[in-house]
Amino acid sequence: MKLNILDIGAHNGKTKSPTYHYLAKEKYQVYHVEPNPYLHETLEKHNSILVKSAVSNFNGSAPFYFDKRGFNNRRSPVNYKTGMRCSLEKDTDAIKEFLTDDCVNVEVKTLDTIINEINIDSIYLLKIDTEGSDYKILQGFSFDIKPKYILTEDFFDTNDRKYELLMNHGYKQVYKNESNSKWRI
Repeated sequence: MKLNILDIGAHNGKTKSPTYHYLAKEKYQVYHVEPNPYLHETLEKHNSILVKSAVSNFNGSAPFYFDKRGFNNRRSPVNYKTGMRCSLEKDTDAIKEFLTDDCVNVEVKTLDTIINEINIDSIYLLKIDTEGSDYKILQGFSFDIKPKYILTEDFFDTNDRKYELLMNHGYKQVYKNESNSKWRI
């Protein structure tokens, strides 16, 4: 049985991705979850399963806002394929300075909905890097399946409620730097 990895906010599946090295290993099944339609073609080339959706605490649709600058050159104009700071969270103070008014309407699902649709019963690693939506994603997760590890992005979402929620579900923070946290059950 393969160990399941859910990479929420996969971007291109490679740049700064903590899950990229799992793609070549037979014992893992990586699920890339990414709403940006400009990245889907790139992600489909990986040895993974692509879920074309944003993730939050509701099922429906919502505007998905693009980064003001490209990834490699912060002074370059909007580039929908390279901008790393795309988000559902346009009005959050930490992220709004990075986003344009350019957006695309995307499908949004809860984590529980995605887990049911891809039909998995265990998660080895859950990575969430969604430019400020981490807490809302965790709100839409019942924790009926408990990932062994959870990686969260903390640069745009340093919300104490997120940490409390994880601790209330039995997780302990085992690593933290200026932009990420690693949690273990």
